[in-house]
Amino acid sequence: MRLSVTFAALATFVCAALAQDIITPPSTSGSLTGLKYTSVGGSGSYNQVTNLIPGTFPTCDANPSCITAPKAVSGNLAPFNEEMTFNFRGPLNLFNIAVYQPDSSGASWTQTSSWAAGQAPNNLVFMNNMGGGASGEFSICGGSSQSFASGDFTAAVATANADISNGVLDQDHEMNILTAETCASRPCDGFSRGTANHGWADSKMLLVTFSMPPSSDASKVPAIWALNAQIVRSAQYGCNCRGVGSPGGCGELDILETLVGADPNNGVSEIYSFKGATGSGNSNFFARPTGDKVTYAVVFDEQTDSIAIEHLAGWDYGAKEVPRATVDGYLNAAALEVNFATGARKRGVVGGRRRAH
Repeated sequence: MRLSVTFAALATFVCAALAQDIITPPSTSGSLTGLKYTSVGGSGSYNQVTNLIPGTFPTCDANPSCITAPKAVSGNLAPFNEEMTFNFRGPLNLFNIAVYQPDSSGASWTQTSSWAAGQAPNNLVFMNNMGGGASGEFSICGGSSQSFASGDFTAAVATANADISNGVLDQDHEMNILTAETCASRPCDGFSRGTANHGWADSKMLLVTFSMPPSSDASKVPAIWALNAQIVRSAQYGCNCRGVGSPGGCGELDILETLVGADPNNGVSEIYSFKGATGSGNSNFFARPTGDKVTYAVVFDEQTDSIAIEHLAGWDYGAKEVPRATVDGYLNAAALEVNFATGARKRGVVGGRRRAH
């Protein structure tokens, strides 16, 4: 009897791993289905925002208004082991989002946040940069802070997730997600203002199912990316720790970004930190899913000091736990491997330009 119970438990574990470990056949050149960044972490520093002087309307009379101090970091995944937020620019149709993180034993990863179109989210808050009206704040030097996003992501609302969203993000707007825990309930690292929430720290895995329909304006293209949460808590497009150019400060990962001026059916990936920047390059790209929806897994793993982006055949968002073996499957899958060595330099963008950051 003991043997049969053990066998049944093992079979359940294996089936659970196989059910989630469905990866489309990878390509390592041209149209990608997998990309892996290795040697992600390191030792160095970035300029952490410690204060943002608001100034006196109608003119920013504080010089400087953005106050920073060096913050030393080191270790596997640094600085991507710090709290991250995930960001979205339209046109995008979002169907499901989930975040998994390792449990205390490390043997499995537990779903800590989730959302499905037309349903209320769990430990996940939709936000945007429209503070100063219904929620958040505005200052002449800092601009608008984060705010709680409306269900269609085009406006600010007074409370988190006040509207049930159907997941449609138009080409004129951006939004980002954070956890439901506020910086008021537990202090956040670095400076924060207005409406400010915690992100996902340490190892984490984002699952997202989406499509990127064609843009009616060629200058407005979709993107999914991750930022150090400190960036949006101060000013995403102003006073923040991101850095300019290379090196790139406190951390950004462009997961799938269509570039203005480049092929609108292609999406690239790029990584930035105090170490510099590198990415998928001009000849390697993820196909933009303009029609059918697709599912991607993005794994930030401290244990292996790596980040994997994998195009999956599907995902069971009802799964509350994922075996470590499944995560290892994504990390070890055949993929374009990019070593984020010290001194990595920003790749060239032929015929395109980046979003403003």
